[in-house]
Amino acid sequence: MGKKTGKNPTDRAKLGAKRSLLTDGAGTPIGLEVSGANVPDMRLVEATLKSVPIPRPEPTEHEAQHMALDKGYDYPTVDELLAEGGYTAHF
Repeated sequence: MGKKTGKNPTDRAKLGAKRSLLTDGAGTPIGLEVSGANVPDMRLVEATLKSVPIPRPEPTEHEAQHMALDKGYDYPTVDELLAEGGYTAHF
């Protein structure tokens, strides 16, 4: 062990940045939030949604607006935030 092992890979005091990117259905970036690498993904959702500079179309019964996320976002607070925004979440 000792000096040859390097830093602990599970250390939460990571340096660097995390980018939370929101894209439209075609993959075009429409929103971005940047934070420290140690910030959990779920805490970036609201700021990422607010970063979209253009008004989005209102979701309707016939044209829902879907949000595809990985399991790192599967928290009740994220569910509530997306529901308030009229998104249909998919994890």
